[in-house]
Amino acid sequence: MRDKIKKIIPIAGLVIIFLIFAFTTDGKFLAPINLQNLIIQSAITMVAAVGTAFVMAHNNLDFSLGGACALSCVLSYLIAGQNLVLFFILCIVLGILCGLFSAMLHIKGQIPAFMAGMCLMFAGRGVAQSVAAQQNMLMVKAASLNNIWFFLVVLVVVAVLGFLIFNYTKIGKYQKLIGTNPKAAELSGISVGKYKTIAFAISGATIGIAACLTVIRSAAIIGNTGLNLETNVLLALSLGGISITGGSATKMRSAVIGTLIFFILNNGLTLWGLNADYVDIVKAVFFLLTVTISIDRSQYDTIA
Repeated sequence: MRDKIKKIIPIAGLVIIFLIFAFTTDGKFLAPINLQNLIIQSAITMVAAVGTAFVMAHNNLDFSLGGACALSCVLSYLIAGQNLVLFFILCIVLGILCGLFSAMLHIKGQIPAFMAGMCLMFAGRGVAQSVAAQQNMLMVKAASLNNIWFFLVVLVVVAVLGFLIFNYTKIGKYQKLIGTNPKAAELSGISVGKYKTIAFAISGATIGIAACLTVIRSAAIIGNTGLNLETNVLLALSLGGISITGGSATKMRSAVIGTLIFFILNNGLTLWGLNADYVDIVKAVFFLLTVTISIDRSQYDTIA
């Protein structure tokens, strides 16, 4: 019964805040233009969260997201020139390479994944600060795709593929087994290093897609491209009820539900006209309450 309640909490939280803002904003929240903006705003984080869920499933945290996003954007721009299709392809390829680089540092170099990710985060941020491209013809072409249908199609495709791979293939199932007990997984014949690498590659691919969406939405590559993406993704997944320690409790729905909670809360508080100084405080309280209720504490039983 307790486990069922924990599973319901994130969904219930999403429904509750949706209804609260629907009835307390004089129709502004349900206005088509606001709902469209909400989907577009949440798309980048949600896409990245789908890939990050694979990494978190085997009990790792990836802090490279924002830096990898910026790095993919900048390097792709420098190589692709004015070719938009090539730019998008390169973003995804470079995103995957960033994921593989993190995997190599973690698996071959025996470096904690979060530290490997932080190296990429700072490197990517440095490159973005030094080599940033303002609006030009490539950015104008990208901005032409900035509409609700394009973002919605990308979201649905990424979410459905992520769900199917995570729940119905060895790739997803083995991530959860590794997160539950890596030694037991290895003894049962699972190549732990191989499947961790695949998880980082998938995360990198979604970062590449998120990089494409970032450029489409902002129509520019600036020093702040991808800023705080890793924080937003981690908060969104936590709000969605994901297990920080990975294992069988990891669910792909956390990426969708948590991201929606995060952005609906932010959007609704803004529509309320709440002072910006207090918005983060309210979000922090809501985040703490949701995580306190829904977090899986079974992994701490042996410690206590």
